[in-house]
Amino acid sequence: MTTVYVFEDKNRTFGAFWKSDSGVPFMFLPHYSRVATEMSKLNWEAVGARRIPDLYDDNFSELYNIAKFSFAGFGIEVDLSSVSELITQMGSFNPRIWRGIPKSPGFGGYEGVTPSPLTYSSRNQATVAATSLFSGLVELFRYVEPSSKNDRCFGHRARELLILACTEVESHWKSVLLQNMKNPRANFKPTTTDYIKLAPVLRLKDWRVTLKDYFGYRFIAPFENWDTAKPSQSLAWYSAYNAVKHDREGKFEQAQLQFVIEAMAAVHVMLAAQWGPEIHTNSVTGGFSPFHIISMPTYPPNEQYVCPSVQDNIVLSQAIPFGI
Repeated sequence: MTTVYVFEDKNRTFGAFWKSDSGVPFMFLPHYSRVATEMSKLNWEAVGARRIPDLYDDNFSELYNIAKFSFAGFGIEVDLSSVSELITQMGSFNPRIWRGIPKSPGFGGYEGVTPSPLTYSSRNQATVAATSLFSGLVELFRYVEPSSKNDRCFGHRARELLILACTEVESHWKSVLLQNMKNPRANFKPTTTDYIKLAPVLRLKDWRVTLKDYFGYRFIAPFENWDTAKPSQSLAWYSAYNAVKHDREGKFEQAQLQFVIEAMAAVHVMLAAQWGPEIHTNSVTGGFSPFHIISMPTYPPNEQYVCPSVQDNIVLSQAIPFGI
């Protein structure tokens, strides 16, 4: 298996390089091209790079030095001490599990995988569903102001929105789980005992959001307390959903505004964790959301997906089951 080396420069520009089975060095700079290109050892030797201290570092291999020289031609300064080995196999990725580098001022971001038509359809459908739910939440805010004083307010519309939001979250859980399982049984019916296995993979506990237009409202980390010992009860909003779904008359007071907001935040997070934080802001594919991401996981270079266009016998789109 080809060993791939990856890095980010000081501007968070992502790059990768490797040596093919035939010994040819390749570089991948997706901000310029999704096609991996051959690095010219002849050019490197022609300028006498090995004899120039600024171009050659004796502490690193020839491949590292050729890469540093080649990326410099694109204005990319590679700190060789920060280069690491890619964890996943080149050309492989987990479906609906986002890895990337968000956009920032002066930097276009990095998306490791270009969505397939099927993935695009799923993403679009999920965005439409979420936008509809979020519109219902905003409509509820016309009657009940989101504040700590009103968190425990409950009612029929709140119950309806709580149930809808939680079933949407369950839909996402199930889809991601099934697409990343090893040989799921035909009659497999997942529960939260199965779904919680997604938490470390999607880094769900690291996502935190707030309401855009209600700056006094608290920050929300909808999956922060998810515990394998109590996979249903440890999420207060999900526990409330189960209570009011099965026993409206006895548990009606659980249909509280705070749980509706947290469940809706979970919808926002699930979309972002699958397709990236810009899912709700992209002018082409995004949809409306009343939430704004405050913090999220940071994925180092060696956890990114490296999927260049087909070249040099690279196999693309091999799903990597995470062992469920």
